[in-house]
Formats: sequence, C-alpha cells, structure tokens
Amino acid sequence: MPFKILVVDDEIDDESNEISQLPDMLRAAGYEVRTTADGDQAYDLVWEYNPDLVVLDIKFKNQSVDGIEICEAIRQNGSDIPIILITAFMTETEEVLRGFEAGADDYVTRPRDNREIMARIRANLPPEVIVVDDYIQVDFAGHRVWVKQDGNWQETHLQRLQFELLDVLILNAGRIVPTTTLKDTVWGKPVSDDALAAYIRRLREKLELDPGHPVYIENIWGLGYRFNGRPIRATMFPRRKCCIKKGDSADAHDFA
Repeated sequence: MPFKILVVDDEIDDESNEISQLPDMLRAAGYEVRTTADGDQAYDLVWEYNPDLVVLDIKFKNQSVDGIEICEAIRQNGSDIPIILITAFMTETEEVLRGFEAGADDYVTRPRDNREIMARIRANLPPEVIVVDDYIQVDFAGHRVWVKQDGNWQETHLQRLQFELLDVLILNAGRIVPTTTLKDTVWGKPVSDDALAAYIRRLREKLELDPGHPVYIENIWGLGYRFNGRPIRATMFPRRKCCIKKGDSADAHDFA
C-alpha cells in the first residue's frame, strides 16, 4: 500500500499559495494524500485516515486551535507517526521549540519550493520501495532496482549517477525536469547535454522494454525529461496503527 500523507494547513486551498500545489506533487510522486484547512477537525481526521506522516501548519488564522496543540494531542494518544511542522517565518523560533517539546519530528519554514517539504517527508518516513506500473520496482534505501521480465522480477544494476537520475525523475513523476535541474542535482557541476543524454540512454537500456521507443523516460525536446510512469510509494514494513480513537483515552483533546 502507498504511504498515506495528511496535510493540515489553512492555506491548502489557496491557489496563490505554494503549499496548495503540494498535494498534487505528492500524488504524482506516488503518495496517497488527504488535506484539510480546518485545524479544529484535524485530530479526528488523523484518527480516521490513519496516515503514515502528518504535515502540520503551526498557526491557523481565525481558528481556536494551533498546530502545536494538535501535535500534542496526537502524542498524548499514543501515536508516534512522524509530524513535520510548517512555520511561516524564520522568526517563529519559540513556536518551533514548543513544537519539538510537543513531540514534532521536524520542521520547515514555509518554502517557495515544495520540494523541500517533499525531501523532509522522505527523510522522516521508514524505508520504502517504489513500484511503477507493476513493471519497475525501486528500493531507494538499498540502491536496488528490479524490472519485471516474463512475469518475474529481475534485478538490474545501476551505476550511482544512473540511480540518482532515476531518483530525481521518479520524485518529479509526471512533471518535466529541466536539464539544468538534473545536472545541478545529480552532478552538482557543469556537464554537457551530450553527457546527460548518454546517461539517460544507458538508463533506458536497463529499464525500458524498447529503449528506442521509451515509455517511461521521455525527452521533452528543448526543455528536459519527464518520467511517465505512476509510482506507488510503499513501506517495507507492516503499517502501524496511528491513534487511539478519540474518547477512548482520558488524555484525548476535544477541539470542538
């Protein structure tokens, strides 16, 4: 089953805010996602949805609860699911410290680029495997890749840079990744377009059924490359129960 992510942010439906794009980016990368802008209902949704990780805004405008209270209630009800707090300003140091005291695992300042939140999500989740269309399987922690051939999974060995290219492409599945982004992320130094194309060609040879007519790694001429498969991110271990039902514990908070 794919990892389940709950995003609690009062600006999640505001299309002018960068955070509104996060759910679609997470779904494209293989996560199952639920969202809410209502802090007062967040705790109940945590129990009902049983997520693997919660992205939680610290402050909610014109609401009776804040993210730190939600975090504290989740922990008091026995859950150890990862919680990432989102702060609006670098000056919210005291709120961040309160969040850690309440049991938060990580925090990020509200970014102009959601990829920072996605990186934090990956870092706080347990080891995962990614399955793409029941044809490609990737173990990022173990740096292993399998391709299904004649109904059986066959491991294919990727060089380090090939694996890192695949990582960036899958993380941005369905989106065009500019060639400059691939070069900066994978190499961290100037490389020629021909060198990048050569690595992409070798990667296709190891993953595509017909490398001459690639299905998964598409060249968008003049722009970059796009990974077209639909990845599903799943834990390698049994899913844990998230929370005790509200009302079953004397410590449960009522945000009504």
